[in-house]
Amino acid sequence: MPRDKTAGPRPRAASWSLAVLLLFPSHVLADDLMALALPFNLQAGTASNAQPKQFDTAGEAQLLELINQARSEQGLPPLTVDERLTKAARKHTELMVQHLQLSHQFEGEPPLQIRFGNENLPSDRQSENVALNNRNIASVHEGLMQSPPHRRSILDPGFNVVGVGVFRSGEDIYVTEDFARKLPEYSEPQAEASAQAAIEQYAKSRGLRAPERKPQLQLRHMACTMALTDALNGNDAMRLPGVHGVLAWTADDPAQLPKGIAQVLSPQTAGYSLGACFAPSLSHPGGVYWVVMVTY
Repeated sequence: MPRDKTAGPRPRAASWSLAVLLLFPSHVLADDLMALALPFNLQAGTASNAQPKQFDTAGEAQLLELINQARSEQGLPPLTVDERLTKAARKHTELMVQHLQLSHQFEGEPPLQIRFGNENLPSDRQSENVALNNRNIASVHEGLMQSPPHRRSILDPGFNVVGVGVFRSGEDIYVTEDFARKLPEYSEPQAEASAQAAIEQYAKSRGLRAPERKPQLQLRHMACTMALTDALNGNDAMRLPGVHGVLAWTADDPAQLPKGIAQVLSPQTAGYSLGACFAPSLSHPGGVYWVVMVTY
């Protein structure tokens, strides 16, 4: 029966809503929004919006504990809390409170992958659960676990970090759970050293003498330029003195060598130089390592 807008407040039945967004390692934003929504009283939510609001840190900790408990029961490793994801989750939760609705992207808000990148979190796989509940934290988790797409996010073995934002507005509990697979984080010299170690291991595994790595700082700048233009380009590197071959690639981990490495590493390779740069781009909004290598 429709609520009488002229009547005084009536007791509210427990209500909740859920929505989930999944992004996979294709580095392309998903177009489909998988959602499960049960009715909730939007007018009642509007009334409670005038009451004090605050983040529920205890509720966030409880949800994190429940998430990792559910993963443990399935033999999965626990998720580590990443404060950058917590910050992203809280920002989105605040927007849901302001709009009095569940959504994964409001007008003017960047897509999920870019939001994580804006918090300087390198990741190649992302997912988000959002929920609205007027009961308690335990029922929020129970509702998410009973929904197949939300359950898949919580129990996804590919994720290793999580951030949760819980915002109380009167009796309403707004929740955002952000999941990601965080990539290895290196400084540029560390990324280059990681690639160097992989090259030496590659040569050793094929019975080759590991070529000597020679310093060439210009290559790091060239790697960052590739990110800015969002294109692999070895033309400038090929113009460096003494260069015989060039190989440019992107990788989630600088220790991952491309298939083309065999084309530039041979018994005749006297030496090499490389430069690496971690940066986001249009095709990799979550960030990726850009690497350029030259051989002599």
